[in-house]
Amino acid sequence: MGKALQYGLIGYGLNAVEHITELESPKLVGRTKLIAAFDPNPKACEYIQKLDQVKVTESFEDLLDTPGLRAIIIASPPQFHADQAVAALESGLHVYSEVPMAINKKDVVRIIEAEENSNKKFQLGENYCFIPEVLYAGHLAASGKIGPTVYSESEYLHDVTYRWREGSYGDESKPRVDSWYQLFDPLMYAHSIGPAQVALAGIEKPAPFIEVTSFTNDIGGYEGKPISSPAKAFQVGLFRTETGAIAKCANAYVFAREPTRLMIQVIGRTGTYECYTIGKPGRLFLAKGHTITKTRHRKGKAQIIDKSKITEIIPFIPGHYFGASIRIMNDWLSAIESNKLPLINSKIAANFCLSGIAASESARSGGKLIKIKTFD
Repeated sequence: MGKALQYGLIGYGLNAVEHITELESPKLVGRTKLIAAFDPNPKACEYIQKLDQVKVTESFEDLLDTPGLRAIIIASPPQFHADQAVAALESGLHVYSEVPMAINKKDVVRIIEAEENSNKKFQLGENYCFIPEVLYAGHLAASGKIGPTVYSESEYLHDVTYRWREGSYGDESKPRVDSWYQLFDPLMYAHSIGPAQVALAGIEKPAPFIEVTSFTNDIGGYEGKPISSPAKAFQVGLFRTETGAIAKCANAYVFAREPTRLMIQVIGRTGTYECYTIGKPGRLFLAKGHTITKTRHRKGKAQIIDKSKITEIIPFIPGHYFGASIRIMNDWLSAIESNKLPLINSKIAANFCLSGIAASESARSGGKLIKIKTFD
């Protein structure tokens, strides 16, 4: 292993703290060194100052000019991701960006061009693609074990109502607080689109979507007003790939469920894998042709896919989100160390991001079918 990658942090919230922790995990320790960080919030800067040998810069521009800096992790609010990623790439820095990649089409293209021109590595932190059950679904698809895939389903139903309440708790009597979640509809936040594309074709080459029809609703809020306005509270999209496979993706900001619901399913012509709660056992069925038994069921074998079964294919890694965060960070660092493209590079990230943007456009038009630009 060569010299540790000196990196900086932009934004010092919960995600940034998690990244620092991940980079000190047994699989990643010693490969990086945090040398600088910036957050416009004075309170956050106080916490940064407590970190050993970490410079607190006065601005994002000062962070980019830090001597010896080779990479940055973007953990700022989403509306800043694109400008910060482009500026960092143009400054000759590798970039790891939290989701979403960008919130409009123009900025998606800007990031792609900046990555190509800089010869640096951009990784979108869509860590949900690296959850063991998602990787297992993608393995079944890519290996052909379930035959050509025809359908995937992915859900990320997260009630973030607390982000609109002063102190992050309470009811309608608590004052409303504006949040960056209001800037875009749920599917633009991803977390279901990426996993669905991975489930259809595997992590090495997720299947891009070429069109979508989508719908949203507000499902609640004080006096019938959506708490996430002007964004919607719940969204579902039906996507199609160039092979004709279909995916259903659902995301929520406000949803009467606790805890968060995460699920993945992939159906091929000769088999099905479904895990209705990530972290819990799923079910795999492999059919034997089109033979029908005397009980009028498809002949084949069904088995429970628990943690031990998944580990046979996807090595177990402890950590945030079932080890997904460490897996994706390891991929980014390995790409830098070996000078190869990360798995969720700018073009793959664009296939995720543009699908979400198109889904929002479709929903706002009442479910109109929208074509989606794709990248190889």
